[in-house]
Amino acid sequence: MRPARIALLALLPALSALAALLPTGLHAEPAPSLAPGDTALLFSLPAVNEDAALHMVAKTHVALSDMTGVSPGFPAKAVIVTFANAATPDSLYTGVERLYRKYSNRGARFVIIVSDNIEIAALSDRVGNLKLSYPVLHDRYRVVSSRYGVQAWPMTFVVNMDGDVDAIGMAKADFETAMDAILTDMLAQ
Repeated sequence: MRPARIALLALLPALSALAALLPTGLHAEPAPSLAPGDTALLFSLPAVNEDAALHMVAKTHVALSDMTGVSPGFPAKAVIVTFANAATPDSLYTGVERLYRKYSNRGARFVIIVSDNIEIAALSDRVGNLKLSYPVLHDRYRVVSSRYGVQAWPMTFVVNMDGDVDAIGMAKADFETAMDAILTDMLAQ
């Protein structure tokens, strides 16, 4: 045997011991990229319902920097970013619509980012049938959801006016109640 192969074989027990110390192994899912207090990662994505995007940021692509950070063009007190996929029920979209109607005039902005390889025509039909007032963005190749560390859908990130994450959570049955509590507190400041 060559000396290099012998050296590698000698390292195998040590490598096996090291691998045993790793709690999740080498093929573990990535940990969430953000935690409350972290600066939200910037994104710019095309809107499926362009009229809603034009109403919110005067463009057909919506960028987080349009609404938060140092000098946003369309400042918001809070931006609620909810990641969804093709399996997300319509009830989440309509729940966000109710929150939009309640809080948009108080400085809150809402977007849903659909992170799925769904055809744009199918997504456009779905969004059009729901008649949503807020933008639904398409992250077809899951670039943004991967950067945010989203591993389960729907997942919501609440971003404050400075561009920092205030809260992260799964959108569950009590989603609207939880968002009411968070937004009432954030928008009162």
